[in-house]
Amino acid sequence: MSNVKDCAYRIDPVLWVRKQLEIEPSGWQQQFLRAPRGASILALTARQVGKTTAASWAMAHTAIYRAGSLSVVACPAQRQSAEAIRRVRDNVITAGASLTSDNVYGLELENGSRVLALPGTDDSVRGLTVDGWIVADEAARLSEDMVAALRPMRARKPQARLAMLSTAWSRSDPFWQAWAGEDPSWIRLKATAGMAGVDLDPAFLEGERLNLGDDKYKREYLGIPTGGGASPFTWELYEQATRHRAPLVPAGPAFAPPDEPAGVPAPNPFERLKHAGVRR
Repeated sequence: MSNVKDCAYRIDPVLWVRKQLEIEPSGWQQQFLRAPRGASILALTARQVGKTTAASWAMAHTAIYRAGSLSVVACPAQRQSAEAIRRVRDNVITAGASLTSDNVYGLELENGSRVLALPGTDDSVRGLTVDGWIVADEAARLSEDMVAALRPMRARKPQARLAMLSTAWSRSDPFWQAWAGEDPSWIRLKATAGMAGVDLDPAFLEGERLNLGDDKYKREYLGIPTGGGASPFTWELYEQATRHRAPLVPAGPAFAPPDEPAGVPAPNPFERLKHAGVRR
């Protein structure tokens, strides 16, 4: 590869995808790939429009052209994260890069760059410093604790990009809270059924609408979360509210039931009649 081409591919990941992977990214994918370093990106999409594919292109491009970089992807289940890693692997190999480490949950390139699949909980993801991509795929289904654990990974590396991609779910999940919020630092991208560049077959979509019903169809394909009747309470709040907690110390007299007053016998009215000599 000539130095001129390599420089062009390094600068423009869209050109790299076109020429090296021989795929034409859709409009919203091009915006995603060209997001500036340090960007925070929200992508609200329909099902099967290529959000995981776009994220895998971005992570592969960064791994190849930023030696020693680290990118991570988090999904609700680690097997989903592993599928994203598989796509990154395919892209890297297609582009002609060499791997020195390759397993289900991560890979390392010859230039020292790594891409890791994170588990779906925050228990074991803390402590990572990321300078490539932090990708939260199906972010609406991630817990608030998981999202909170991902954000500080770029505290020391502000050039890292944070991307939350998701179909709609509810109005109380962390993705929708960010999407509907007023923070202007987010780049908001949308790719749902009926939009230009989203090539979902209309006949297929009509079949989905009939089988899923309007609410689920809107959620899965139109980016409209569960309606206003959705509960604002999460399962975590429900579990906390209903969990029985034993007292740390035995209950003292202050918590004992009050003593019952001693019973007072009622007077017997016939006793008075007997003493008065009343006879039948």
